[in-house]
Amino acid sequence: MRLRVWSSCALLAAALSIVACRESRSTPETSSAPPQKAAAATTAAATPVPPDLCKLAVKDCETGVSQCVMGSISTAQSNIPTKVCTGPFGEGGNPTQQFVDTYSWNLFLALNWPASQASCAADTSKSIIGVRSGDGTYVVWQTYMPSDGVFVNPGTQKPARWCSGNGLAAGDQRIFTHEAKAAPAAKKLGGAFLKIAEPGGDVLQASGGVMTDQSQRWLRYERIMNQTEYDYIVNKAKIWNAPQLQALQQQGGKITIPAGSIEIKSSWKVLTQDEIGKGRYFTTRGIVCNTPDGQRTPCDAQPVTLGLVGLHLVQQVNDGGTMFWSTFEQVDNDSVFFNPASTTPVNTDMAKQPYVELDANCKGVNTPTQVKRVTPIPADPRLNTYYQQLLGSSVFANYRLISTQWTTGTDLDGTPPNVANITLETYVQNPPKSGPTGCFMCHANATTVIPGQNSNHSFLFLEAQYATMNPPGRK
Repeated sequence: MRLRVWSSCALLAAALSIVACRESRSTPETSSAPPQKAAAATTAAATPVPPDLCKLAVKDCETGVSQCVMGSISTAQSNIPTKVCTGPFGEGGNPTQQFVDTYSWNLFLALNWPASQASCAADTSKSIIGVRSGDGTYVVWQTYMPSDGVFVNPGTQKPARWCSGNGLAAGDQRIFTHEAKAAPAAKKLGGAFLKIAEPGGDVLQASGGVMTDQSQRWLRYERIMNQTEYDYIVNKAKIWNAPQLQALQQQGGKITIPAGSIEIKSSWKVLTQDEIGKGRYFTTRGIVCNTPDGQRTPCDAQPVTLGLVGLHLVQQVNDGGTMFWSTFEQVDNDSVFFNPASTTPVNTDMAKQPYVELDANCKGVNTPTQVKRVTPIPADPRLNTYYQQLLGSSVFANYRLISTQWTTGTDLDGTPPNVANITLETYVQNPPKSGPTGCFMCHANATTVIPGQNSNHSFLFLEAQYATMNPPGRK
């Protein structure tokens, strides 16, 4: 379930895989409305009543673990949680699903806390409660390092310095180039996973991949790592390129991603004017390309407003071991990506080849994907409601936890076994009778670019290059 840069866009150090796209022949320009101003209120609603599971955690969990926020959100929630409750409700000392999901919500609060671009860390003079749609806020995870800034061509580049490669300084001139749920790893896994492979570059033969919304615009994606993982790859283990990984394998060494490492995978929708006006999405501004190989028409000359529709939060809890895959969605996804009047088959990629998003008149050319949720949302709705109430009028109250899949349970396929984010795993949703689904099922056999080298559940290392390779974004 990884993301990869389109092959012909030139790499710039940027949070959203920023590249320079080629201009095409003149056609009428279109532009998005300017971001909305932030609402004045910055406080949450009346204190909500916590569900019973929160009370149990306070009563039975040890001090220092991640428990439900009680009372109201404060700057304490800007700290990334590190330890999950392992109270008497966890079999064999493992946390129960409810406590794991509480951990995920606390991680969501911390990573979506307003950030300082200078320090690439939480700005505690602000609060997540004050974030409004279109107010120009950058949150903590957006300041992290994109994988494109790490796995560069060792013959021509060095990894970007921490806090210098996220591209936020470019503002609305950042360019999104991940037009599809790009997963070269899917080609290796085969079967249904081919349907989440990138329709371009080295997996052009893979079936499907583009997610076209009801406005005939593609979803855009990004993948980012935090400083703990960045430091391990670049400064400690020094395994940011293919020769280094090959040397590690020859020496019998293993990749051991340290505790506290976080990988972020996000999905964004180009918003309509109506959606911008309703203010229900956390937004960013950027420029998008019109084809998988990075071509751009004047239709795309102006920045567009993109709304966050899906978010994977992957955290390594123990060195080289336990991992939590938390996945969130915008609450309107089920209706926004499905048209009840359509006769198009559900969860089927209808995009035409060769892949082009807009025609010369700036109209979409692809039939929308009819997205229908197949796997019921496992997360406890009471926990979701409680945290949404805590967030009050924050734009992040419009998001919900789908579930947390974790690898410390008794099920070797991950617990719970069936989890799917409909914006990130659109084409590989399976009901329980079809077998396990979700992050762990995909990442269990993750390897690096070196054949047979285990990557400790991360597909990032498939981006590692040899000096003889062309730099990212070039053929």
